[in-house]
Amino acid sequence: MTETNEIHRDTVVDKQDALSETIHLMTDLIASYLTDGTQCSEFELIKWLQAPDQGVFRADAMSDSVTLFRSHFLVMHCLYQLRNHWLTEQRGFLEISALNIILRPVSERAEHTLKSTMAKQDPLAAYYLDLNELETDEESIDALLNDFWRRMVIPDNYDADLATLELQPPVDSISVRQQYRRLAMRHHPDKGGDGEQFRRVSAAYQRLKQGF
Repeated sequence: MTETNEIHRDTVVDKQDALSETIHLMTDLIASYLTDGTQCSEFELIKWLQAPDQGVFRADAMSDSVTLFRSHFLVMHCLYQLRNHWLTEQRGFLEISALNIILRPVSERAEHTLKSTMAKQDPLAAYYLDLNELETDEESIDALLNDFWRRMVIPDNYDADLATLELQPPVDSISVRQQYRRLAMRHHPDKGGDGEQFRRVSAAYQRLKQGF
């Protein structure tokens, strides 16, 4: 093995050790925060981990898409580890969502049902427990965030609005705007078009553009 390869191997090992140590620390801290029944949102939990008393995340941990994604991913990774651990120890079931994180007691029957469900039907847990996903590149992170915000803003209308504009995903702000202008010209009442269709196209565009 060459010296360069040895240095690379040692660097990778050091990074893995540092990550493992960080995750262990975060998991212990989050456990101490939630174990007494504390209820919080993910944002509140990240802000707590940023506080000087914890010092896990830097003050700029949510300042750009990459650091935001990685902070979010590490928190969710620790939460899903805790959920599995606490359920195995019969301490309760950890509810995990962006707006609500809380440890709740469960009955023996409910515990068995939850374990079966978790093992078979929890793609989110599988995603966040896979640390390889932490290395998602910036372009992919931006695409994930854009899709998230788009669906948060217009979750019930997105597919229908694309169909109204005669578009299919994936789309971006430029393609949506260009298609809107084409259809608006075609359907504008002043140009002999269908006024009702013009209004539908305009409303669809107004909703879609909020997601970009």
